[in-house]
Amino acid sequence: MIEGITLITSGMTLEPLVLDNNKKIDFGWQFLRYYSVIRLLITLLLLLLPFIAKTEAQLFDNDLYTSAAISYVILASLLLFLSFVEHQLKVQSFVQPLTDIIMLSLLAYSGQENTAGYLILMALVAIFGLLLVRHRLGLIYGLLVCISIVLVAKYREESLTQADLSALSLQIAAILAVTLLGNILARRLTHYEDETAEQRQSIANMHRLNAQIIEKMNRGVIVVDQNKNILHINQTAWYGLGLPENAIGKPLKAIADELDYQFDRSNLKNSNKIKEGLPFRATNTGPQLLPRFVSLIDEKMTMITLDNYSEVIKKAQQLKLASLGQLTASIAHEIRNPLSAINQASQLLSERDSVNEQEKDLVDIIERQSKRINEIIDNIQKVSKRKPANRQALLLDRFLASFIKEYQQGLQFNAEISLNSVEPDLMVVFDQSQLKQVLNNLFDNALKYSFINTNHYRVHLSAGKDPVSESLFLDIIDEGVGVSIEEKDKIFEPFYTTNHDGTGLGLYISKELCEANHARLDCIPVAFGGACFRISFESYDQG
Repeated sequence: MIEGITLITSGMTLEPLVLDNNKKIDFGWQFLRYYSVIRLLITLLLLLLPFIAKTEAQLFDNDLYTSAAISYVILASLLLFLSFVEHQLKVQSFVQPLTDIIMLSLLAYSGQENTAGYLILMALVAIFGLLLVRHRLGLIYGLLVCISIVLVAKYREESLTQADLSALSLQIAAILAVTLLGNILARRLTHYEDETAEQRQSIANMHRLNAQIIEKMNRGVIVVDQNKNILHINQTAWYGLGLPENAIGKPLKAIADELDYQFDRSNLKNSNKIKEGLPFRATNTGPQLLPRFVSLIDEKMTMITLDNYSEVIKKAQQLKLASLGQLTASIAHEIRNPLSAINQASQLLSERDSVNEQEKDLVDIIERQSKRINEIIDNIQKVSKRKPANRQALLLDRFLASFIKEYQQGLQFNAEISLNSVEPDLMVVFDQSQLKQVLNNLFDNALKYSFINTNHYRVHLSAGKDPVSESLFLDIIDEGVGVSIEEKDKIFEPFYTTNHDGTGLGLYISKELCEANHARLDCIPVAFGGACFRISFESYDQG
C-alpha cells in the first residue's frame, strides 16, 4: 500500500517541477523585457538631453559622446528585440548588463564633468544584473563599475588630488556595498521562490492525490454551485447516475431529476448539518442510491454523496438469510419428520372410499401447503449453502437453443418460447448449471403470468450488446400485467411474493446467482406491457 502511494506521488512530482521551471523562465524573460524597455528610454534621454538643455559645450568630448550615445540607442533597440526572441536567457542576462556598464563608462568619460548621474545608473545596472543572474558571479558587475569609475577619473584628470581620491574611494565603497546588498537580496529572492515553488508543488501533489482518492472511492461524490450546476462528479457517481454525457457544467436536474428534487427539499440554507435523502434509482437498471447533502464554503457550493444502498440491503438480507439458514438447518429434520407424517396421513385419508368431495378439497389443501413448506426449507438451505460459481465461457446462441429445447421437453403443456436472432460470436462467462437455474426460475414466472393474463403460455427472449455500457444482456419478457413501480424494488427481496402459492425466494436466488457470476438481474419497464427481466453479463474478452 505504501509503495503504491509512493509511485503515485513520484509520478506527480515531475509535472509541477516542469511548470515551476517554466514559470521562472517566463518571469526572467518578462523582467528582461522591462529592463530593456527602460534602457531604451534612458539611452534616448542621454542622447537628446545635452541638445535639449543646450549643454553640448560642457561635454568633455562632444563627438565621442554623440557617437557613443547613438551606438547605445542602436544597441538598446537590438537588445530589446533579442529579449522578445526568447533565445539563450542566461547568455542575455550576463551580456546585457555588461554592455550597459561599458557604454555608460564611455558616456561618463565623454560627458559632463559631474559623473554622479552615470555612477547611479551603473550602480542600478549592477543591481538589475544581480537580480537577473541570481548568482554570485553577478558581483563582477560591481567590480566592473568600480574599475570603470577609476578609469574614467584617471583618463579625464591629469592628476588626482587627495580630495579626488577620497571621493573616489567613497564612491567605490558605496558601489561595493550596494552590490553586496543586491547580491543578498537576489539570493533571498531565489530562496523565497524555491520555498514557494516547493509549497506550490506540495499543494499540487496533495490536490492531485485527493482528486485521485475521490475519483477512485466507492462512494459517489458530486459538487454543485449555487445554481445547482455540476462542478465535479467522480467516477462512482457517474456510473451510478447512468453514465451521463458531458455532466460537468450541466444543471443537476438534467442529470438526475429525482436527485434535484431531493436537493430542493433538503433545506440546506443556514444549516451546517448533513441532510440525508431517500433511496432512489437514476436509471431502470441502476443501483439504489442514498444521497446526503453537505454545504461547502459559506453555502456557495454543495457536496452530494451517493452511497450504494443496494449493497446495504443486500448485506442485511445476507445476514438475515444466513441466520435463517442456520436456524432451518438445525430444525429442518424436526419439521420434516412431522411433515412427512402429515403427507402420509393425508394420502391415506384421500384413498378412503368414504371421503366426500369437501374432505378431498381439505386434503388437497393440506398436501399443497405441506409441499410449500418443504420448498421453503429447501430454498433457504440452498441460499445458505450455495456453492461457489464455476464460471466458464458460453456461446450464448448455442446455450439458449439447447436450454430452450431441454426446458420445453420438461413441460406438461405447450409453451411458445420465441428467441430473436442472436449474433453467433456473443460469449458470456457464467456457471452453466447456475445459469440454467436462473433461467428456469425466470421462465416459470414468465409463462405463469402470461397464462394468467392471456390464457397462453408465451415468453420472448432477446439478446445483444448494450450500446452505452457495452455489456451483453439477455431479456426475458412475458405477456403478463407487468410490475408496478412500487413492486419493482421489492420483488427481489426474500419472501416477497404476489402469488399465494409462491415462496418469495425464486427471484432473490436468481439475483444472488447472477451476482455470484459478476452479472446483474434487473426488472425494466416494457412499453407494450408485460414484465422484462434483464440479465446483464460481464464483458468477455476473447483475446
